[in-house]
Amino acid sequence: MASQYAQYTHLTQLQELLENNPTLRASVARDYQVTTDVYVGVRHRGVDGDRPPFLHAAISSKFTIRSDRVQNVRHEFNTLVRNRRGRTPHLILVTAEPLPSRLTSITRGTGEVDAVYHVLYDELDAAVRRVCGENPKLQTQLDDWVEMVEQKRLRPYSELVTDLITT
Repeated sequence: MASQYAQYTHLTQLQELLENNPTLRASVARDYQVTTDVYVGVRHRGVDGDRPPFLHAAISSKFTIRSDRVQNVRHEFNTLVRNRRGRTPHLILVTAEPLPSRLTSITRGTGEVDAVYHVLYDELDAAVRRVCGENPKLQTQLDDWVEMVEQKRLRPYSELVTDLITT
């Protein structure tokens, strides 16, 4: 859970208050508790091991994307942004969604997600360019793909680790 990381340790105190006070529990929403699929923490240099690690990245994984899954990811990440005390972690989605039009539903927007990493990026790139490039009815899919790639909102999964250690 996010509360194990430096920017979110205050959420543990909030949870304790809610557990001990039924009036608060009934009055306050509990959507501040986020459970993302993968957390990437970084230990503080030169500090003893008692200090919680810094949350460097939160990674959500969705094998495919439907509109409800996109909303879940946005809610997860907006909650992390809203409840942090310190720098925002990298907010990343990993997917294998094959349709560019569905991918744009999460790559476009106001920055709720830093980047989307696709596990079959190279294969999908080749397929979209070949199939959609040959069929005028699929031009929108190709346009969506090119937009995401050029804006670096959709990236190869193979680059995820390098991107995390260099940013």
